[in-house]
Amino acid sequence: MAELEVRVVSERREGLLVELGRVVTEYGHVLVRQRLVPDAQGACLTLLLRGPDERQLALQEALGTHPRVLSFESSRPAFAEGVAAATASAPMAQAAPLVEAARPAPASLPAQDATPLAAGADVARVERMLPNLAKDYPRIFPWLINLEYAVADEARDASLYLAGRRTGAWVYKRDFALGAKLGMTDALRRIAVPALRGLVTVEQHDHQLHLRGCPLCQPGGASGGRFFCGFIEGLLTDSVETPTVFVRETSCHSSGAAMCVFDISH
Repeated sequence: MAELEVRVVSERREGLLVELGRVVTEYGHVLVRQRLVPDAQGACLTLLLRGPDERQLALQEALGTHPRVLSFESSRPAFAEGVAAATASAPMAQAAPLVEAARPAPASLPAQDATPLAAGADVARVERMLPNLAKDYPRIFPWLINLEYAVADEARDASLYLAGRRTGAWVYKRDFALGAKLGMTDALRRIAVPALRGLVTVEQHDHQLHLRGCPLCQPGGASGGRFFCGFIEGLLTDSVETPTVFVRETSCHSSGAAMCVFDISH
C-alpha cells in the first residue's frame, strides 16, 4: 500500500468531499486525512490517501478529470526509508492527470519493446508544458519538438506518450464527451479522425489510422509516434464501450514508410 497526496480546486465546496470520496473508494483507496479551505476560485481540498500502488495513476486520472475539478496536483509523500516520490504540478484545466502505463511498443520498433510507454516520463516537464498545449492547440508541434530536446534521451518516448495521452483526454472532454459510448469503428470515425484532422492528414482503414505529414516523424529522425499512441488512447478510452484501448505504431515515416500507421485494439 502506498500513500498519495492530492490537491484539487473546485468552484464550490458543497458536496465536494463526498463526490470525490466516491472516486477514491472506487479505486480501492482510503482517506487518511483531509483539509478543505477557501480558495480564490472557490474551494481547495487536500486529501491524503492510501491504497494499492498499481492503481494510483488511474485514480489520479479519474480525480483530475472529474467535472467538479478545476485544477489538480498530486505528490507521493516521502517514505520512511527516505525515498521521495515525484510531485506533479497543475495541468491544463480539466485535463487528465498522470495516466496508467500502456503496453510495450510494437515489435517493429524493438528499441522500446520492453518498456511501458508511460514509464520513465519526465512528468514535471510534461506537466509544465500542458497549459501551453491547451492555450495554443492545435498549434502544438513546436511545444512537442521542444519537449523532445528538453528531456533526457531515455525519457523522450515516455514523455511524448504522456503528453499525448493527457492532450487526447482533454480534447475528448472538450469536444466529444457528451455523446454515448460507441463501438470501436464508430469511435474512430466520429472522434479520433475528426480530432486528428486538426493536427495531421489522417485516413481510417477499419481499426487502423494512417497519418501523413507529421512534423514529429521526419525521415531519418526519431519517431514521434509515441505522442500519437497516447493521443489516440486519450481520445478513445472514455468514448468506447470496452474498458481498455491499446494503440501501437506499426510503421513510421521516420523509418522510411510512406505514412505512419497505428493499429487500435481493445
